[in-house]
Amino acid sequence: MPGAHMRAEIAEQPQRWLDLARTQADALDAAAQLIVRHGPQLLVFAARGSSDHAAQYGQYLAHRLLRTPAMLATPASMTVDAVDLHYPRAVMLALSQSGESPDLLATVQSARDAGTPVIAFTNSHRSTLAGLASVHVPLAAGPERSVAATKTYTAELLAVLIVLARAAGIDVPDVSHLARDASAVLEAAGRDVPRVLEWADSERVLCVGRGTSMSSAKEAALKLMETSAIAASGWSAADATHGPLGQVVPGTPVLAFTAGAGATSVMGFSRAARANGARVLPILAAPTDEAVDEAPLAHVHELSVDSMTAPLLEILPIQRFALELALARGLDPDAPRGLRKVTATR
Repeated sequence: MPGAHMRAEIAEQPQRWLDLARTQADALDAAAQLIVRHGPQLLVFAARGSSDHAAQYGQYLAHRLLRTPAMLATPASMTVDAVDLHYPRAVMLALSQSGESPDLLATVQSARDAGTPVIAFTNSHRSTLAGLASVHVPLAAGPERSVAATKTYTAELLAVLIVLARAAGIDVPDVSHLARDASAVLEAAGRDVPRVLEWADSERVLCVGRGTSMSSAKEAALKLMETSAIAASGWSAADATHGPLGQVVPGTPVLAFTAGAGATSVMGFSRAARANGARVLPILAAPTDEAVDEAPLAHVHELSVDSMTAPLLEILPIQRFALELALARGLDPDAPRGLRKVTATR
């Protein structure tokens, strides 16, 4: 049945988060201790695709929790320009569902050769990336058969959050509580499917977040593009007024990620988009703002969300909506045209 794998993998996520926290406690601790022992002046995140959005989330967390500069690696420097970089005292965090993308592996190998320790987050302990790492954190997500990454993406978010929180010496969010919230959000998303299907004929969608929720906006756009063949784009609200606002025509859905600390900025952009005729759809949270005249999608009363945990929860309804939109458009989200599970970028 089209979409059967994606549907099952979306539903698994609360339990997979519990499995990750329970079964990989030692690996998560080892990764945190590596950061503490090394005392890096810089954290470097290396990733591709959905994992790159998880890396952007990690970059914000590193600034907030560790007060340490963090950057995203540029794999083309190694594979296209053949440049070996020499970082200051750094730790590299490499994120990959498969652990087999050639340019990611080249980036990690270059860092290792320069003496930079590497923490790898993958869903396969047999992957090449796992073998290159100083510490490997298995994502414990189980086999992911749908091409569209869902449970591996949120497992990366959770693993990075736990590692950086432990390295910072602060309390790690209660994963059992997060899992309960995730189940409630998925249930609410199921109720909102009919509302989302109203824009199944839309050819463009704009996704906007800020801070840690920028990663959600980018991942939401990717999910809609790869599963539903919709021209979606994801932006920080701070950048979206510099051009993407021109993408908005009357009726354009704007998905506004308003659950985190950047809600004020997101709604500022949403007011401008609404003036151009956009249909602004807040995700999870219900801001009191004249830019919104619809109830938020997948809203759960008394849901406690902060900037650190928002990306784990706010992407869940988007995954479900991408699945349903693809099916409504006659597509199979498990096997998008022209895409494969492991993308070999060089």
